[in-house]
Amino acid sequence: MTEPAPEADGARGAQGAAAPAEVLPRKFGKYTLLRSLAKGGMAELYLALHRSLAGFERLVVIKRILSEFGRDQAFITMLLQEARIAATFSHPNIVTIFDVGQAEGEYFIAMEHIHGEDLRSVVRAMKPRAVKEFPLEHALAIGLGAAAGLAYAHEKKDLHDSPLQVVHRDISPQNLVITYTGDVKVVDFGIAKATLTRVDSGASVGRETLDRFTDVTGSGTREKADGPEHDTKAGQIKGKIPYMSPEQARGEALDARSDIFSLGIILWELCTGRRLFRGPNEQDTLRMITDGQYPGARNTNPRVSEALDRVLMKAIAPSVVDRYQSARELQSDLESVIHAERVPVSTVALGKWMEMLFEDRIAAQRAALAEGKQLADVLAAEDPDPDPSGVNTIPPKVADAVPPRASRRPLVAAGLVALFGVAVAAWALTRPPPTQTVTPAAAAGAIVIDSAPEGAHIWINDAVTPHRTPHTLTGLTTGADARFRVRLTAEGYEPFSAEVQLTEAQPRGVINARLERARANGMAILSLSTTPAGARVVVDGRELTGVTPLDIPELAPAVEHTIVIRHPDAVDETLTFVGVAGRVENRAVALRERPLGPAEAFVNVALEPPEARLRVDTQEAAGASPYHLRVSTARPITLVASAPGHTSESRVLRPRAGETLALPPIHLSHIHAGHAPPGPAAPATPPAPVDNRPGRLTIGSTPWCNVTVDRQAHGQTPVVGLSLPPGRHTVLCVNPEAGTQTRTVELQPGQDLRLRITFPGS
Repeated sequence: MTEPAPEADGARGAQGAAAPAEVLPRKFGKYTLLRSLAKGGMAELYLALHRSLAGFERLVVIKRILSEFGRDQAFITMLLQEARIAATFSHPNIVTIFDVGQAEGEYFIAMEHIHGEDLRSVVRAMKPRAVKEFPLEHALAIGLGAAAGLAYAHEKKDLHDSPLQVVHRDISPQNLVITYTGDVKVVDFGIAKATLTRVDSGASVGRETLDRFTDVTGSGTREKADGPEHDTKAGQIKGKIPYMSPEQARGEALDARSDIFSLGIILWELCTGRRLFRGPNEQDTLRMITDGQYPGARNTNPRVSEALDRVLMKAIAPSVVDRYQSARELQSDLESVIHAERVPVSTVALGKWMEMLFEDRIAAQRAALAEGKQLADVLAAEDPDPDPSGVNTIPPKVADAVPPRASRRPLVAAGLVALFGVAVAAWALTRPPPTQTVTPAAAAGAIVIDSAPEGAHIWINDAVTPHRTPHTLTGLTTGADARFRVRLTAEGYEPFSAEVQLTEAQPRGVINARLERARANGMAILSLSTTPAGARVVVDGRELTGVTPLDIPELAPAVEHTIVIRHPDAVDETLTFVGVAGRVENRAVALRERPLGPAEAFVNVALEPPEARLRVDTQEAAGASPYHLRVSTARPITLVASAPGHTSESRVLRPRAGETLALPPIHLSHIHAGHAPPGPAAPATPPAPVDNRPGRLTIGSTPWCNVTVDRQAHGQTPVVGLSLPPGRHTVLCVNPEAGTQTRTVELQPGQDLRLRITFPGS
């Protein structure tokens, strides 16, 4: 299960104001509950720690059934039976269930903790990062992973080799989770229905109980709902309306093909950037689903290829007969599209993209986890678990009559929070040997960090923290080996580094850093070119002036920058760049051609002579012969080819939508000055000698700047006597405080040229 952002905990706690706040961490059977993640109508989720012999530790998510539902024996029978079915799943694309049991008179399910985000959160995180389109390769990676997980579940058999006929019934963006390492997980199989051939103790489970169970173990445990489609009242058939299949919307019996339809909706929306079924109310949304008139993915977004469009539309075919009959078939066809179109699907790339989107949240979760982990360590040392099994064997009907034993844990935990503070960083914790008693003194160190100017990012032991200066890091270990590397970074300033040792005698360190303005040779420069040229560039959410080829100066070194490349005839490309101070790095990117739109065609044509130019209607075509043109099919187009000293040629074309029209080469004829009678040929005039002597360029500036000439770095001004070939040269002058100046100079053969650059205000 996924972990919400730490800052959301307070809001969730406020919802439960009617009951006293639970003090965490605390022991719960063989688990230690670290913090609450979400609470629904029938269950509550916790992030928990499981310890066993030999120091083994594992983070899990505990789904604890609320006590009022634990008294319903028929409900519990169904809960345990379905949970045991889900616990038999073992697949990398399905969340793993480790344990089903009872502690403190309450039933629980322990499942895998997934360090990642659900797909809905991923889409929401794109906007602050100025990522306007979901990368196609990542959409297909998610589709592949989800299809593989569903195929495994749908095909699962019991120990008697009988198909379980599992149907998830709630495939939606909230139930697809992408980890920060790029893995895809299908979660909440608790809502799934399976063929129950053996119910415990022969218990009879009615339809009402089945529906109630469906709600509590499915999306009813989500921390909040977004609207009517997320209603979680007991007694209702569950599933999120905008992602229902037609048969599910009509209340008919479901099989695996319903899950395929729901996954098809998600893929359609990721590939098009549009919602498929979104009416003004529930009734209109259901009507859109059941009427069977769905827009084509390619018509909605031309970047969707014809092959991918066929896969998507088959996945959401209104009739189950026309739809994919198994998730395995859908997975196979997605793989075929990826291979045929050479889409760079990569788990590693998806993970890096996730890290870019959620950098701040990852750091905050790391810090919050460290805090809970340390308090759990102290709690374990103060109050060892008297029951190694961690399982309360009190029968469920008796458990409600047994009052809970008095506990000192709330006082202990509250005292520890006051003593250690609330921001204990994970990188600052060094775990003592297993035989050593953990005491507050072992983590009583602190480092007070300030800088001028304030607001610098704080790094500890090469890991970035969520904190900025001024800040005090508390709860740090002390001792002979307690050394901490502190680094401060701020845009436009040189990084600051220092090492602090905390001992029992001096457990407090102080850093007062004065950050120095970065000199030009302390910044990185990226020289970016694209094929085709003329692309716009967005760096860390900021669109740059100009188009490729483009020099991008003033990039902070040793920092990962996200670069989005946009060209009207190509698919958006996203890449990362980590520069080195004082170095110009060249990056050439071949953009993938944008698929044809519904009223577009390609025209390929070569001209003779090759230097001839081509005009399409009234616009001159970019590039050179041979030309590859994207044209509109709304009306006829006129091509005009021309070259100096040659006759012009024109062609009128009426291409059809979606076709690639290959024209025969257009040969232009020479224009002859007259028709003089043939005679002896005049002797050829020898060409004039070409003067290629290099020139010398001297560059000065006020104030100083870092100089690149034709994308080659030449250090700081003054640059004296730079030898260059004759012709046009581009000079880039960068000062971190004054900005950037660009000059174009024309150097004559053998010329000694001096260039002076003065920044505004100097």
